[in-house]
Amino acid sequence: MVFSKAKDVHVWDPEGRKYLDFLSAYSAVNQGHCHEKILNALSQQAQQLTLSSRAFHNDKFPIFAQHLTSMFGYEMILPMNTGAEGVETALKLARKWGYEKKHIPKNEAIIISCCGCFHGRTTAVISMSCDNEATRGFGPFLPGLLKVDFGDADSLKTMFEAIGDKVAGFLFEPIQGEAGIKGSD
Repeated sequence: MVFSKAKDVHVWDPEGRKYLDFLSAYSAVNQGHCHEKILNALSQQAQQLTLSSRAFHNDKFPIFAQHLTSMFGYEMILPMNTGAEGVETALKLARKWGYEKKHIPKNEAIIISCCGCFHGRTTAVISMSCDNEATRGFGPFLPGLLKVDFGDADSLKTMFEAIGDKVAGFLFEPIQGEAGIKGSD
């Protein structure tokens, strides 16, 4: 399918046929396409300051951070642009926690993920994939990432019993959505 424009929950192909977008760009536009309030805020901010490097501060981030930390009751936030960046950061944080708090020996931290996951296309993320189309031709992959079949609690339990002292994290999607909606028992 080819899209030529979108608005709210609808997309149109180049021939003008209208469709409901149930995929929402893998949830990147859950708020709807071309949301008027978001477009206005984006345009207004881009006319003042389009982007600031993390080497500098700006006057909007502290307001945003305070709002989110208050809303969720967190001490701090680390915003990301994409889901893949979020997952990459989660892997780093899990490993760091494993080494510093769980005292996993250096370079032995393991993170377990589920087959059928989709977290993006970075090398670390595809290292967790069981999809040959996503991984073919891109090895070697990031070490310390093990996989278990989605929904196979017995295999996951066996894995934790065997190597739990080195497990720094378990990354999974409660509902997998790349190849259709797939929930776990």
